[in-house]
Amino acid sequence: MSDIVILGSPRSNFVWTARLACEEKGVPHTLEAVGTNTRDDLKTPDHLKLHPFGRIPVMRHGDFVLYESSAICRYVDEAFDGPALQPEDLQSRARMNQWISATCDYLVKDIVWNYVVQFAFPSGPDGAPDMARIEEAKPIVRQDVEIVDRALGDHAFLAGEDISIADFLLTPILTYLGNTPNGLVFFDGLENLGRWWQAVSTRPSFAATKPPLPGELSDAA
Repeated sequence: MSDIVILGSPRSNFVWTARLACEEKGVPHTLEAVGTNTRDDLKTPDHLKLHPFGRIPVMRHGDFVLYESSAICRYVDEAFDGPALQPEDLQSRARMNQWISATCDYLVKDIVWNYVVQFAFPSGPDGAPDMARIEEAKPIVRQDVEIVDRALGDHAFLAGEDISIADFLLTPILTYLGNTPNGLVFFDGLENLGRWWQAVSTRPSFAATKPPLPGELSDAA
């Protein structure tokens, strides 16, 4: 069967997640743009046939089409040989699934949409970031990051000692957060998260999939 094709922008956090899974699994993949990767391109009839909600990523594997990043990651893990991307232990896998849900339900909204995107799509006067909205979001962002730090505890990764899909979802989000103006302040004093970041950011998969960052956040999420 043909290689995996991931449709979407390399700067989308969810596209980046799917690509991390492919790299960690050792599965060759091709990144294919959706038109010019604009929001209008996601609403075309051709794209809506692939993703009826008009989002990214979409995966093609031969004639098989799949959307939603966590589903794509699970498919890549279960369809190919290579390192496991999900724990075998029941409780560890449940922990992974908990963090997949928590990241998609809470962290994306709090960190990406309410904070990072405010710099990427400035909505304040004269095209500047809306600083009132950004200031309002700051304590919630810090609270979320502290929750992740506590959850890591002494473990290397969110589900235990091995990297998993939960970490692939979190990596782009915290990378983009750290690349906002003064964004690194959110991580001050969080040793568990610092250890986690060192582990994920030095993996070959991170280097292979990392998009351009400074000043190029406009396609996040």
